Amino acid sequence: MTTQDIPLSAVGTPDHAQVDDRRPNHKMYEAALGLVVVTLGAAVYFMADGIDVAREGQSFGPRWWPTALAISMVVIGLILIVQAILSRITSDEPPITKSGGFALTASLALIGAYGFAWQYFDFRAVTVVLLAGLVTIAGGRGLKALVLFPVATTLILWAIFGLLLQVPL
Repeated sequence: MTTQDIPLSAVGTPDHAQVDDRRPNHKMYEAALGLVVVTLGAAVYFMADGIDVAREGQSFGPRWWPTALAISMVVIGLILIVQAILSRITSDEPPITKSGGFALTASLALIGAYGFAWQYFDFRAVTVVLLAGLVTIAGGRGLKALVLFPVATTLILWAIFGLLLQVPL
């Protein structure tokens, strides 16, 4: 074996010191994502504050979980903003494709429609439709994926929350 047989990338750079040739994400893009997370967290916080409570002063009332999530969102969003300003952010993920963007948009629209429909129709009916739609968007085909999985999952959720925990669905 001669030096001509050795790949050029193996010469002169140890394995632990690989050159980072990934393109960094734009700082404004990363900061904008952080700002969106902070804004959503603040909105959730104020919406959680509007939840009616039977007794004031409870440490773990119905406001606790959404408030904790909102505060976490604000903190994580602020960390994202600081990270975007101070460091070079790179990603191993490929950029989003048109089909990926469509799948994301369709999934979010379906979840929004689910939240709306749940106010007017039974939990079991709209949940089966939601799960079947999400499986279809994700590429699932066949009887098991489009019928059995949504029905079984809905029945399990209904049994846990509706029957065992007595959560009004």
